[in-house]
Amino acid sequence: MDDFVGVWGQVLRLSSPWRRSALAYEVYDWEGCPDYLGFRMYLSFLALNEFRNYGHLELSLGPGLFLFYGENAQGKTNLLEAVGMLATGSSFHASSDREVVNWSAPDHIAHLKASVKRREDDVELEMVIFDPAPPVQEGVQPPLSTVALPANTPRKRVKINAIPKKVIDLIGQMKVVLFAPADLHLVDGSPEERRRFLDRSLCQIQPRYCQALVQYRKVITQRSALLKRIRDNQEDPRLLDYLDEKLTALANVIIFERQRMLAALNEQTSGLQETLSGGREHLQIVYRPSFKVDAAWNMAESLQHYRTQLREVRKRELVQGVCLLGPHRDDLEFLVNGINMLTYGSRGQQRTTALSAKLAELAYMRACTGDEPVLLLDDVFSELDMPRRRHLLGEVMRHEQVFLTATDLSSLPGEILGQAHIYEVVGGEVRKAGL
Repeated sequence: MDDFVGVWGQVLRLSSPWRRSALAYEVYDWEGCPDYLGFRMYLSFLALNEFRNYGHLELSLGPGLFLFYGENAQGKTNLLEAVGMLATGSSFHASSDREVVNWSAPDHIAHLKASVKRREDDVELEMVIFDPAPPVQEGVQPPLSTVALPANTPRKRVKINAIPKKVIDLIGQMKVVLFAPADLHLVDGSPEERRRFLDRSLCQIQPRYCQALVQYRKVITQRSALLKRIRDNQEDPRLLDYLDEKLTALANVIIFERQRMLAALNEQTSGLQETLSGGREHLQIVYRPSFKVDAAWNMAESLQHYRTQLREVRKRELVQGVCLLGPHRDDLEFLVNGINMLTYGSRGQQRTTALSAKLAELAYMRACTGDEPVLLLDDVFSELDMPRRRHLLGEVMRHEQVFLTATDLSSLPGEILGQAHIYEVVGGEVRKAGL
């Protein structure tokens, strides 16, 4: 299995923090980054074979808004998932690659292909996903494979412009920002969801961050296994010192880049929150590490605190057999007018806060890559009240390319219905709607 499965990709390295406020389509002042925005990047063609409930699908696309509507469980989200996989190398919806392969596929293989128009060139992206052992449903005869795959066959293969590549090479060829109903629970969801909010964007724009995150996860796995062996008197406890140094170095990269992204987001979220709340609310996002730091948050001193506290918690870690401190346990705190929204925020305030954070993420990706990411909106308008719909609508209507799903067209503003390319999705088939 590829190391980057489950990690959202990379393309560029930021060389300086955000210099000033980054409102949508404003010119940005980045050191080493483009000083222009709005480059055309859009998906011009998408083909799926045996992906989820799609036997075969081909879509010719272009700039603009594409609306896919239909009842639940018909395949709308699957379309967005496919675009996300081609952009990032992993699914935002599945816990395992094998889940995306159509169970009835005769060869247990799913095939995804896309053509992407970019400012300098066009690129062809291709992904093949193998499921050598599909699940067997009770009372149903599984399909017989016509292809004998060697035991060591990779479960996922990638081509770029017909040339075989690694999954990491696919990442960043096309950038995406996803906004799904689960994102509205960014504030009241799990710490893992809040960390993922940062990781998805950072991995798409910074190879250094993505590599550090993958390596950090490997070290955490190794360290947890070592803790258990030491507990059982099978290894020398001094081996932990070596892993702790590796852990500290990787944590340094991860925490620093997360902090820098938050500083940039906070330049945006306050104004967005004020607009969405009618000027009543001010939003700040705060990074909460799992280890103790001083109020000044000096990075060098904080990492020294991390080393010291790793040694202090060893006895507890040996008992539990897990790593108790580090970026994998850090969290975010959303403060509106100084009040923690997780504990004291109303449902409406929490959704306003989540929407502000996602719109700031979109501006952040524009600013530090110079590219216009493809925007994926999975049935989010139905989850928002009218003021929030209008604000999101303003973002959608000026975006280069948007894929939007909905179960109920009446939940969508008339401006969208008037300008969208509308398709109906029924049982894994997509057809142009005759509205």
